[in-house]
Amino acid sequence: MILDIETGLQNPTLRTPSQPITSITKEIHKLARDMKSSIRPHHGMGLAAPQVGHNIRMILINVPSEAFEETGFDGCALDQHYVIINPVLTSLSEDTAMMEEGCLSLPDYFADVIRPTSIEFTGLNLKGEKIGGKASGIFARIIQHEIDHLDGVLFADKALPLQQKQPGKLYV
Repeated sequence: MILDIETGLQNPTLRTPSQPITSITKEIHKLARDMKSSIRPHHGMGLAAPQVGHNIRMILINVPSEAFEETGFDGCALDQHYVIINPVLTSLSEDTAMMEEGCLSLPDYFADVIRPTSIEFTGLNLKGEKIGGKASGIFARIIQHEIDHLDGVLFADKALPLQQKQPGKLYV
């Protein structure tokens, strides 16, 4: 089922820190399926559970092959929906890069955001198995953006001045 995307800088759902998932239930699996369905029509590269109204720590990453040659993480293929439950960043590089970001929750805006270029993370997959490792490039950027959502932070909080979104561009 396609879920509505929560929007707005002051949206209380988007501004509330999310709770860890303590049990991977049928409802969590259904939410993951619904998140996959919900990201497709928007051509998004990442989606966090709070963006669809659930303040729990689950994110989905999908790096599109039409825009990237590699994901930046060996555990994730291009055009693959990669779900991470209770993601934690365990290491951030000192090297940073600036890139335009957008967000399904702020649909009319984009802005330059400076983030570390590589990270290490841990989390769980939908089977409850530990996953993670080193990531760089677009995967590292997307996971940081989505974990911010879990903490009640929007990209606009970290951005250089916001600008209006341009048609035909892909945004994190």
